[in-house]
Amino acid sequence: MNNYENSKKARRIASIIYLLIMAVILGGTYLSEQQKKLTEMASKDSIQSIETPAVFSYTQVRN
Repeated sequence: MNNYENSKKARRIASIIYLLIMAVILGGTYLSEQQKKLTEMASKDSIQSIETPAVFSYTQVRN
């Protein structure tokens, strides 16, 4: 192989490594955002459940 073919192979390998690294970074960012949204929703639900009174049943309880 001549120098051009060797450099072409090295550039291809470098570009594939770059794409893999970018995919990991973007995937991690996406998962982090999803986790933040779920945590935010869970905290809103827990705050809302504390603020609203619990209704257990509409039937009357006989003692």
